[in-house]
Amino acid sequence: MSNFEKNLEQAINNAKRLTDKILIDGKLISAQTNNKIPVLNPSTGDNIGSAPQCNKDDVNIAVESAHKAFQKWKKIPARERGKMVAAGAKRLEERKSEIETLLSLDTGNALRTQAIPETGASIELTNMFAGLSGELKGENYPTNIPNSIHYTTRDPIGVVCAIVPWNAPLFLTVAKIAPAIVAGNSVVLKTAEQAPFCALLLSEIFQQELPPGVLNVISGYGEECGEPLVTHEKVRKVTFTGSFTVGKIIAQKAAPKLCPVTLELGGKNPNIIMSDADLDIAIQGVIDGMRYTRQGQACTAGSRVYIQEKIYDKVLNGAVEKLSKLKMGNALDENSDIGAIISEEQLKRTLHYMDIAKKNSTTNVVHGGNQITGGDYKNGFFYEPTLMSGVPVSSPVCQEEIFGPVACAIPFKTFDEVMNSANDTPFGLSAVLWTQNLSRALQFVEEIEAGFVQVNQCVAPRANVSYGGLKMSGLGKEYAFDSMVNHFTQSKTVLINRGKSNIDI
Repeated sequence: MSNFEKNLEQAINNAKRLTDKILIDGKLISAQTNNKIPVLNPSTGDNIGSAPQCNKDDVNIAVESAHKAFQKWKKIPARERGKMVAAGAKRLEERKSEIETLLSLDTGNALRTQAIPETGASIELTNMFAGLSGELKGENYPTNIPNSIHYTTRDPIGVVCAIVPWNAPLFLTVAKIAPAIVAGNSVVLKTAEQAPFCALLLSEIFQQELPPGVLNVISGYGEECGEPLVTHEKVRKVTFTGSFTVGKIIAQKAAPKLCPVTLELGGKNPNIIMSDADLDIAIQGVIDGMRYTRQGQACTAGSRVYIQEKIYDKVLNGAVEKLSKLKMGNALDENSDIGAIISEEQLKRTLHYMDIAKKNSTTNVVHGGNQITGGDYKNGFFYEPTLMSGVPVSSPVCQEEIFGPVACAIPFKTFDEVMNSANDTPFGLSAVLWTQNLSRALQFVEEIEAGFVQVNQCVAPRANVSYGGLKMSGLGKEYAFDSMVNHFTQSKTVLINRGKSNIDI
């Protein structure tokens, strides 16, 4: 049996075992609802199982389990909580291969280029938060009041609602549950409908080191499951990654009970290449920045590629050369650089935007631009990595988040011109500049309206690097110690007057 066949068999077996299950009070159980959500393998279109279409009844059970567990969990010393989370990370490491293969099957993301790195990054992030447990502390304040002590404590908030998307479900699950749990909260996780199994497997493994009910997992659609979860009176914190449209609704639903929210939303990110850039790394930066090996399905995808006129053709030709060498195929095939788009719905979204682009007479598809069908790609959701020129900057293709493998190359003359265009968007998630001019780099950092800014590199967010957007791209930062403190604890101010001691010494 080949590695591909072994990977596929292992992943399918796990999908079957987890089908129609939720995690409540430390156990995999059946949901209250009989309604199911089909889960498809993006590489083949085959049905690999189903997830419960949870409703209000399931939400109530999950929240009550979390609330009950919270009463004891919050009293466990932070360092002890950290040790348990570290033990969970060790279990994840031991079953790393199993998790990786299920992640590829679930999402359509290529095993070698995406699933393996994402699993490794998830374990690293878990260990980081576990190791920072001892830093959860308040502050002492000096006072001029005699016999008085002033200080603050950092206390857990309560039940946390965590809602994750389908594009990086493993890393984003860890980014939410690990800091929340270390900080002393309990969690109800709602998985993505299209890719529920890898997050459920991770949680099942993780839960083995935690008291029952500290981590609970449900699945379902927004109106039936997400809304009653966000609005539940015992949910005291909501953390969400997804689209601006849904994020806005979540903020509105949480507002009546003054429930704090963390929102990591979409982006339409600029990737700017100046003529003085090191083109060898900048051209590769077009490929890496667009997240082509994740089918462009990344919030940080640099889909607006600004290239100074003097080097425009050279950069385009270099990018096309690199794109032509990328191999698209079944996500579980270790030879694949690029896997499949998550679903037929998302594929249709990509096709819709490409139709808009191609109807414009100035559009030139310099690479890609086609759905791949037939043969090994039959029934899968495959679309070529695409780079276009000549698309008007006013086009929806240049203005709206596509979440597919489609980027637009835009020429510019001056730095001031490109900065005005780069900031002319309601989004402000990430931005990249390629230049060897230090003064220009510092000006870019100062003027760009984005929360995650890079110069001469284009790496994905990682452990202990604060990440989050501005404007319509979200509220709050994740992945770093500050996020654990700011989002998953609340400050309590304490003033004590010692008075006179009447103790006989």
